[in-house]
Amino acid sequence: MNTARSTRDGFLHLLFWLLLANALASILHYGDNLLYFEEYPEPGWINRSIIDAFWFVMTPFALIGYQAVKRGQAGFGGICLYLYAAGGLLVLGHYRYAPMCSIVPRIHALILLEAGLAVALVAVVLVHQIRGTSRIRA
Repeated sequence: MNTARSTRDGFLHLLFWLLLANALASILHYGDNLLYFEEYPEPGWINRSIIDAFWFVMTPFALIGYQAVKRGQAGFGGICLYLYAAGGLLVLGHYRYAPMCSIVPRIHALILLEAGLAVALVAVVLVHQIRGTSRIRA
């Protein structure tokens, strides 16, 4: 059994499920944000259309990144996945526009779910890239 291939397959499997979890978390959060827009702390210039459009701009980075990593383009794929994760971390921006105690628990849960999964994605991609780099040097 080829351990390098097994490690790569394991990483791709983990990455697939982590991206799926990130996508589902973002659908839940963005959907809730669109349905209950008035409950979300937002800057004055933002509206439902901008929120909707941002989801459609950010989500393809996950698909492009995954496909690139699968094809062995770890650098380009990593950049795309980091951009996607950054989009997931932007949900923390809600906390700039209202005191934490004024935000309902449902919104806290959705924000923390999406941000937590984005952090996990960054960590998994970063570890994979570091390990790949160390194998090349060896």
